[in-house]
Amino acid sequence: MLEKYNMREFRSDPGVAGFFSILLLLLAITGLTGRLVFVIFNPASTGETGVAEILYALAWGFRFDLAAAGVIAFFVTTAYWLLLRLRVVSGSDTSAWPRSLMVVALAGLILLQLGDAMYYADAGRHVSYEIRDTLIDAAGLTLTAFTQHWLFILICFTGGALLIAALLRLADIIESKLIRQKRWTLRYGLQHEVSMLAAMLVAILCIRGGLGGVPQSVVSAYKIGNAQQAVVAMSGAYSIIYGAFNSARDAKRIAVALPEDINRSELMRALYAEAPEQHTTEKHDFNIVFIFMEGWPAELMQPYGFAKATTPFFDSLLARSLAPRGVIAGGRRTTEGLFATLCSQQNPLGQTVTNTRLQTMPYTCLPHILKQNGWSTAFFQGTHKDTSGTGAFAQRLGFSESYGKEDMPEGRYPRGSWGAHDPDIYDFLLDKMDNMQQPFLVGANTNSTHDIEVPDGVEAVFGKDTKRNKKLSTLHFADSAMAEFFEKVSTRPYFSNTVFVLMSDHSSGNGDRQFSRYLIPGLIYSKDIISAKKLERYVSQRDMAPTVLDILGIAPSKSFSGKSFWQDSDDVYFADYYDAGTVNWLQGDMLVESSINRPHRVCYNIAGGLLDAPATTCGENGERLSLESLVFTDYSQQMLFAGETRNFFNFMPASSVASVQAR
Repeated sequence: MLEKYNMREFRSDPGVAGFFSILLLLLAITGLTGRLVFVIFNPASTGETGVAEILYALAWGFRFDLAAAGVIAFFVTTAYWLLLRLRVVSGSDTSAWPRSLMVVALAGLILLQLGDAMYYADAGRHVSYEIRDTLIDAAGLTLTAFTQHWLFILICFTGGALLIAALLRLADIIESKLIRQKRWTLRYGLQHEVSMLAAMLVAILCIRGGLGGVPQSVVSAYKIGNAQQAVVAMSGAYSIIYGAFNSARDAKRIAVALPEDINRSELMRALYAEAPEQHTTEKHDFNIVFIFMEGWPAELMQPYGFAKATTPFFDSLLARSLAPRGVIAGGRRTTEGLFATLCSQQNPLGQTVTNTRLQTMPYTCLPHILKQNGWSTAFFQGTHKDTSGTGAFAQRLGFSESYGKEDMPEGRYPRGSWGAHDPDIYDFLLDKMDNMQQPFLVGANTNSTHDIEVPDGVEAVFGKDTKRNKKLSTLHFADSAMAEFFEKVSTRPYFSNTVFVLMSDHSSGNGDRQFSRYLIPGLIYSKDIISAKKLERYVSQRDMAPTVLDILGIAPSKSFSGKSFWQDSDDVYFADYYDAGTVNWLQGDMLVESSINRPHRVCYNIAGGLLDAPATTCGENGERLSLESLVFTDYSQQMLFAGETRNFFNFMPASSVASVQAR
């Protein structure tokens, strides 16, 4: 039978070598096409990058298309080889399998690229280390995708089908003109094993990005030298595959380029007049309630410049609170907002601490400190506790208890794609707070604004005719739920002794300018404890924990990089965020956007507001702020990855640091 097999011609069978070669080419073309679609769907990702630079990035990033194609082509070719071997043994006809396998491989790659494009529109970065989290919440993500991006999905499915048909036609041409005329055989069909070995070597070469000693990773995209071009160059499919295969999900430290003659400690001391000192004021046992408003975007709220009153209750509360001009988020995901807020530290640039080796590092966060001082602590969320690892991460940061939708009884509203709606979360939260030992610290991550659909039976105040109006209606519904919560909690005996910190965990803003992705609403309110005051500056999420400790009269932590805005001070105040290779630094009336890997900066005048800030000349002040932002970021990242955040003030003279209370 083997000899007979060696003599047969299977004209629909290109052989292992031919199959792998054709599939690798088709997948690479599909990947390049997917990145082009990504650019069209996410125009904000390219910023002010010119057409020529975008085309260069598309070409430069073809190495990542080849890497993704190499992985997929190798595994699919392995399946094809096994089928050929099955035919040798059984004599069965597998002539239909080559095209079927190609269709599956191409469709799979298109789905990866499609999912990444939608994820970037929401999160502002490619999928990578979050891939396991997306698999956990696949149902919720799928429903959200079809709700918010149904037209894009429809177009991509139609275009994808046409692309696959065209590529299969190309495969037929290549096979008939080139492959079949160059067929070769070995005894017992061993040409398939030799071809399989060659395919493996080619795949490894593609995956590694060449013959270099260090294989490429998702961070390698920044070697292009421009942050916006790096976003275009990176293949979403490769980023997903890379995250899936790196099961340790290790966060990568991104290098910050600094001038060689910089005295980093001296510049850090210029940002911090002194190390935290012991408090001599009276300690207060106030309850603390953090409400992390899921994705509330300041750009769609009236106090921050939006035309419509989408959140009337929050707006009214803002006027009675300690409120900055706005809060600058430390990331684009819930876990990133929690870390920046509660631990007062920078996140790993463009990444999260959750489910990486950084999660095991020693931290001293607000829940830790308050728990040590006698506060009972609990965290609540309307999604599943394991969504993005948030529930466990909250406990890692010091909360004793963690509750998710699985712990909540059926409420007044049917659950949405992500879980319980805000009114039901607040009801559950109130019930638990009523029975918690005081003083308590609770954190609650709301959920209704995870989607853009109000529950059945609820009026969509701004309508449902457009995606924008659906989002506004959902935001208004979430605000109404908050108003109801405050109406109820105000009747509790502990209300007068409770401080409420209301703030988005991150923004879901997707305006044309990156500012909208990081400007979030925020306030600190207590009817009898906090006097109404409007701060004429922006603060960072990192400033919230130090401010809460200041209100409580508890000594500030030497692990906090933020600063209290509870009392007036002559200290240097700043806020920052990282986006696609740039550090953005807000200080005074200026925002400075600095590349982390090349001497390039852009300055904006934010005196009239952040969202519409015009570009301005940097001058000496802008250059100084740019250098300070890079030094702060480099130092913060060093301390984070070294597990030394508890000793953040090591740049201070030894005598100053020694006087700080050890925590």
